[in-house]
Amino acid sequence: MSSTHKLDGVGVMRGLCIVAVVVGLAGCTSSVVKQQEQSSAVADARARLGLGQCDMNLAQQVHQLSDPELDLEAAYLCLQQGKLPPLELVLDDFNKRHPNAPYQDYAAYLQAMVPFVRFELAAGDDQERLRAGRDAHAQLTGFIRHYPDSAYRSEIVPRLESLLEGMARSEYNLAMLDIETGQRERGEARLRYLAQSYPRSKAAVEAQQWLGTAN
Repeated sequence: MSSTHKLDGVGVMRGLCIVAVVVGLAGCTSSVVKQQEQSSAVADARARLGLGQCDMNLAQQVHQLSDPELDLEAAYLCLQQGKLPPLELVLDDFNKRHPNAPYQDYAAYLQAMVPFVRFELAAGDDQERLRAGRDAHAQLTGFIRHYPDSAYRSEIVPRLESLLEGMARSEYNLAMLDIETGQRERGEARLRYLAQSYPRSKAAVEAQQWLGTAN
């Protein structure tokens, strides 16, 4: 091979190396820009949360950013405000989007609180409270089974007690409504169910007293 051909080969190799370096630098620059844009968007969302903002638009932004800590910050704020649809959107598929995040139990705790808040918001509608209460009971007990060692277990237990007491009261109210509207047999059946299903509740004591007096 002539020296000219050797020099041409060297030049080609140098050109390829330069192209590779340029492409690599371009890739690095693009990655840095994306990281900066992500950080800026997260900071913007966090600022809006700091102002107490929780709505579906912000929830969509937070979900798209897919930052686990931001997800939980937004979910907590929405829970405090009783805004459940944005909370559910923010935590949608949390464990799939963040399988290695160390906050799985906290995310599950926030999700389990959704039906409990619905139960509380249904005050005055005993039928709805029972429906929401059954869902909440399943979610809260499911959390305890899946995360028996979670620190948030201590937050769940008193809410379960409050939930059962509230459901018992709704059963009692509906039983009394039946009795007052001429459906005594159905009302008494509900009172017996209440006494058996919620034996530790105040409403169960009242139900037993009523049944004893009636008999």
